[in-house]
Amino acid sequence: MLPEKICLVVPCYNEAKRLALDKFLPWCNEIVFVFVSDGSSDGTVALLEKHAPGNYEVLALPENKGKAEAVRAGILHARELPACKNIEWFGFWDADLATPLEELPNFLKYRDFFAPDASALFGSRIDRRGAKIDRSFLRHLTARMLITLLEFLCGPHTYDSQCGAKIFQREVLGKAFARPFATSWLFDIEIVLRLGATKIVEVPLQEWRDISGSKVLTARGLRRVARDIFTLWRHYPRK
Repeated sequence: MLPEKICLVVPCYNEAKRLALDKFLPWCNEIVFVFVSDGSSDGTVALLEKHAPGNYEVLALPENKGKAEAVRAGILHARELPACKNIEWFGFWDADLATPLEELPNFLKYRDFFAPDASALFGSRIDRRGAKIDRSFLRHLTARMLITLLEFLCGPHTYDSQCGAKIFQREVLGKAFARPFATSWLFDIEIVLRLGATKIVEVPLQEWRDISGSKVLTARGLRRVARDIFTLWRHYPRK
């Protein structure tokens, strides 16, 4: 049980074969889900609309714009929904549920005990005793190298900016999402840079696992990341 209602945006791109709606539906009384189809062409929208009435919202974007803009469109849409009128915390969550929804109560407990003045809570994949963090060493190493480089170029960062489980107070949504993102693969880092001095608190996850079929970094992807790093450095230079 959650102590308060939350809204989560779930970006989807061609997820018809992977989307486990049965894991989302039990939470629909406590969470307002906004599933955003990012120009999907595989039946994702039909699948979502089949179960939508009375359960969750569906936002179908006409063309693929990437996860960054799908999340942004979903957040801006969600905060205007009548169902979200009295909700104070909005966020986004990866459709593959690499971070289980059962982590959400932990987010709010962590906030209440350790960070009652936090404006944003980010899931953090810290491999520690008692936690079940199933993450490849290569992915972990790549992420640490990326964050180290960006700290040098743009200033201090969160430990794990790339985890796809984040929630924000309503009051900072405009600052984080009003403007289109300059990057595509590194928009999470761009959010951190936009929020600046706003208090971001990282919540150590109890469970996270790599999901088969999730995005992997190809040679083409590496070029995009390199381009995004340059873009971040240009738009958000270290002060």
